[in-house]
Amino acid sequence: MKQVHLLRHAPKHATGALTDAGKKLAQERKKQMDHYDLIIASDKPRAVETAVLLTGKTPLIDKRAGTPAFTPEQMRQLHLAGEKHPFGVAGVIFDHPQYRPMIITQAKQLTRLIEELMNKLPADGKALIISHDGVMVATEKLLKKLPLDRADKTYPPLHGFSIDAEGKVINL
Repeated sequence: MKQVHLLRHAPKHATGALTDAGKKLAQERKKQMDHYDLIIASDKPRAVETAVLLTGKTPLIDKRAGTPAFTPEQMRQLHLAGEKHPFGVAGVIFDHPQYRPMIITQAKQLTRLIEELMNKLPADGKALIISHDGVMVATEKLLKKLPLDRADKTYPPLHGFSIDAEGKVINL
């Protein structure tokens, strides 16, 4: 059965680059990864590098797997606040009235990407998308038809969920 796996990128520095520990973790996780017919990453270098480390292949870049267009100052503020929030940056985004519509819009775009990939995959095909915590939380809520009013989880690096052709969402 067709499946699309969504994973958060490997651990990163405040600069956005992967940490050495994040690179090592991704290389170790590679041994457990499936074969993927399609590999997609957001346009952020940390997502691209994670995809390469996990699969040994260069991913296709798709901004729909990325984050909303936050300014550098907004990103700085989100990350600072995320250090104190129980659901990290995802929780801060959902709690902020200006940012919640942005993450919902991004989640709708990622949902469309998932639908497109499902249509492209062979009958037993699999796709991998490397994305980001907040957009993944919002996308999972959309797919499960849950309210998009707050975050109730955060995805640790290299964790995520899969969705099959019947729309069933399973945490990985």
